[in-house]
Amino acid sequence: MSAWLRRGGSGRQADGSDVTWSLAEGERGRRWRWTVSDGGRLRHVALAEIDPVGRFARLELASPAGMLTLHPEPDRRSIHGNVVSADGVRSLSLDWSASAALAIAGDPFGSAVLRARTGVPALVIRPVLEVVAGECDPAPEPPLERDGRGVPILSDVSEWPLEA
Repeated sequence: MSAWLRRGGSGRQADGSDVTWSLAEGERGRRWRWTVSDGGRLRHVALAEIDPVGRFARLELASPAGMLTLHPEPDRRSIHGNVVSADGVRSLSLDWSASAALAIAGDPFGSAVLRARTGVPALVIRPVLEVVAGECDPAPEPPLERDGRGVPILSDVSEWPLEA
């Protein structure tokens, strides 16, 4: 039996949106996948990788507006990626720092996964795939609190092991 945390679950955020998530932990850190929906209508889908020391390593976010990919460079002084939409591809290159955080507007679960903290400057990602280029704003809403395992706390929770 592995000591790694490998779970899936679902629950509700304060705004009434539903979150379905999975977490697979291993030697390279944690890989989160989640969806956010409103009354059965998908708002966005995301994948985030967090390295073994808890730092953001990669974000993929897909919404009706298109697909966003972001990752920090090895020196953690810049962050790169792109947005792919029906209009084409837009490259992103932004200043970054080891103390910066990411937040997803309208998604306190995702912001908690990405380790955004209240009062800490955050690069805000909007599910319409707008990125505050070169600036950091306060997180649009506080991320969810996390339990002792680091899983964001939702209401109306169901949870299951990934392995049977």
